[in-house]
Amino acid sequence: MKGGGSDLRAAEMEWLDHLLATMANPGDIDAAIHETRKGVKRLRAHLRLTRGAIDPAAYRGRDDDLRSIGLILAPARDAFVLSLTLEGLESSEGWGPAGDFIKANHQAAIDEVLAGPVDEVVRILTAVRERWPRVGDVEATVITNSLARSYRRGRLARDDAVDGEHTGEFHRWRKLVKYLRYQLEAVGGDAAVVASLTELGEWLGLEHDHTVFIEFCDDEINLLPDRRDRYVLIDRAETRRAELRAASLATTVFAQEPEAFVSTLIPFLA
Repeated sequence: MKGGGSDLRAAEMEWLDHLLATMANPGDIDAAIHETRKGVKRLRAHLRLTRGAIDPAAYRGRDDDLRSIGLILAPARDAFVLSLTLEGLESSEGWGPAGDFIKANHQAAIDEVLAGPVDEVVRILTAVRERWPRVGDVEATVITNSLARSYRRGRLARDDAVDGEHTGEFHRWRKLVKYLRYQLEAVGGDAAVVASLTELGEWLGLEHDHTVFIEFCDDEINLLPDRRDRYVLIDRAETRRAELRAASLATTVFAQEPEAFVSTLIPFLA
């Protein structure tokens, strides 16, 4: 993909400008946080895509910077999705006290992020933009090797989820699925594969939301007046999470060997 580096960099600068504007003047803070976390994942995916053409120190520095933004904003995002998860559970009516508790927790998380972390995120994004790696011509082999690595890691993470079905394994798989999706979008990959990865990412995202919800309910013993009701809520969330895991594991997007998968991309990389 000779000459592709300049096109990628233009898109990356556009994303960084968008994220800076979003966080500098957040209207809806929840939407701003969600948009920024998505943008950070996309930028990290781009870094991995052209890693073979980037100075290693520059790669690690920018990747660490972007990762820190995700970590700063994660508590507020997790607090937001708790309400959405509660609303989505079957027969969630009647859990008013839990809803009130979750809303208060969310407001506290938003107040905390507005008290300082938002400014810190803007500072980091500004520094990232100033130091973003400049990439000239990018050989097709750099791109194909990166895509093969992303696919291989995603496939291994899927296998780990099949074997263990533990929370951490699904969370890691989710991140790798998003990286691969964003990379394929960047190079104009097969739209059908991108659509499959997008759907899989949504299932895994909901799986993660339910895991966060379960852990929150397990920790907060005062969530409901009758503490035994927490276990009913947790049981419903665990049932839904099991359904999401089953749907995710049924995907065929990682059925190919990495080499065979990359060979299908050659027309898009020519």
